[in-house]
Amino acid sequence: MKKTSFDKLAPWYHFLETISFGNHLQQCRISQLVELNKVKNVLILGDGNGRFLESLLKSNNNAKIESLDISKKMIGLATARINSLANSSNVIFIHSDVFDWDFPKDKYDLVVTNFFLDCFNYSELTKLIEKISLSLKPEGKLIYGDFSVPNSLFKKTLTSLLLLGMYLFFKIFTRISANSLYDPTSLLIEKKFILKNEKYYLWSFLKSQLWIKN
Repeated sequence: MKKTSFDKLAPWYHFLETISFGNHLQQCRISQLVELNKVKNVLILGDGNGRFLESLLKSNNNAKIESLDISKKMIGLATARINSLANSSNVIFIHSDVFDWDFPKDKYDLVVTNFFLDCFNYSELTKLIEKISLSLKPEGKLIYGDFSVPNSLFKKTLTSLLLLGMYLFFKIFTRISANSLYDPTSLLIEKKFILKNEKYYLWSFLKSQLWIKN
């Protein structure tokens, strides 16, 4: 079975995101930056072309960052994006499948999962939340930015159709394992995470949450 790969989409990803959602996904990604200016050890999972990474580097000069991505071409784009920043040497890129990488224990002040957890089925998501929990220090922060299904019937119907089309597209072009969106809230609560802050965008189709490991 072939593994998930975003290499084919990498050159087109920013364009596809912009024509589909304008700047709303990026607005969602960076909405919690004010809470992150003092973090020191950071793990970013699946940042793709590095738009969140660039913003974090500009707002936090001292953070030591590890950015893991399965796509070598995405890492290339992210590297080029941050090369001109004075603190770009604070970043280590890791080319790996998230399930092949050994998460260090109690290392990070912050783990970032913007538009990443939606790529996995429920079984994989359960394992991944466990790995994230183990790698965060006590009182460590988790940023979860992703799609959301609103409560109102009209919005729920519309966003469900959009998600159906998106998952079909990504199944074909990237071979992600997920067929639908799984909300990790119950898994995070089970691991004693506490929700500190959340923000919604684009008819509540996008949400950004800041969780604290208790």
